[in-house]
Amino acid sequence: MTPHPQGASLKTLVNLYTYEAEDFEMQAIHIKKLYYKYKAKICAIDANGLGAGLVDFMIKTQIDPDSGDELPPFGVDGATSEDMVNEFKKIKGAGVEENAMYLIKANAPINTEAHTYVQTQLSSGKIKFLIDETTAKSKLMTTKMGQAMDADKRAEYLKPFTLTTILREQMLNLVQENEGMNIILKQSSRSIKKDKFSAFEYGLYYVKQEEDKRRRKKKRNISDFMFFGQG
Repeated sequence: MTPHPQGASLKTLVNLYTYEAEDFEMQAIHIKKLYYKYKAKICAIDANGLGAGLVDFMIKTQIDPDSGDELPPFGVDGATSEDMVNEFKKIKGAGVEENAMYLIKANAPINTEAHTYVQTQLSSGKIKFLIDETTAKSKLMTTKMGQAMDADKRAEYLKPFTLTTILREQMLNLVQENEGMNIILKQSSRSIKKDKFSAFEYGLYYVKQEEDKRRRKKKRNISDFMFFGQG
């Protein structure tokens, strides 16, 4: 996020990772390692359904199998309901990475808020993506480093760009429907998943909560300097 003095911040999607067919403990290890790698402010976690199982491991200690380093329990900073925050308020103190998670249990109104926010941010040019894999590959192959890579190394280097292309395909596959006041995004083709879009959207949902919080704080600060008098 790059804050702007006026209006919403600029959001840049800097990388994408995907971990298939791994248990909750390995997922927690991957997420914690990414948190430290990118010096992230917070992890926005989908805590619905199976996601609750992931959270159970995020609040425990793990050992990184690659380095042997201890990865501490992650504490909860906020959530879509106060009950969820209270449930994990004891995960604090020495040895805990405090305030490292924001938990999202989505319902129809929350999904509608998230869908609307994604639409407005995309249409106003507030979101920047990685370039597509074809462009990235062309640029890579103009460098000595790219030409020297074997096929496996090249595929690994291009993976974030490949996943960006998949993310865009997932977004283009979604069709908006309305149920009363709520917006529903349905897959036009069921063979195309929407998992990467959901992760992207939930990250943006947390960003929106932060922007709304700053906006309310700014309004309060301005009101402190408003004076009314009678002539």
